[in-house]
Amino acid sequence: MSRITRIFTALTLIAILAAAFAFAAPRALASDGTFNVSVFHGINGRSLGLSKELPVEAYIYRNGELLATVPLEFRDRITTNLPAGNYTIKVFSTELGAFVPSMQVGPVELPEGIMVRLQAQLGAGGAPDLVARVK
Repeated sequence: MSRITRIFTALTLIAILAAAFAFAAPRALASDGTFNVSVFHGINGRSLGLSKELPVEAYIYRNGELLATVPLEFRDRITTNLPAGNYTIKVFSTELGAFVPSMQVGPVELPEGIMVRLQAQLGAGGAPDLVARVK
């Protein structure tokens, strides 16, 4: 499997699992108009034939407008509250110098009061995997 195929496969898995959390039936945890999200980048890029850091930038759009650009590297963890709304996420690979077409999530409606936990990691056989949990 080529390096680009492996990275697209990894990013596709992340996109699919990230979209899956939107369809869960979570219980309400808060009523301040926000949801809590935590993202952990746990993939060592060397396992995919890239740099260890595997740097990416997540472009986060809320209701069609750019809300934030978030740089992530191996072992980075980000936790924050975001306003409920309609979200789209596009991932830019700084190593490949391009947006990864298979890594667009959304648009998806994220309600207030949920907790979203996403962890990118290598699964069985070294395949990239994303564990998504919604409470």
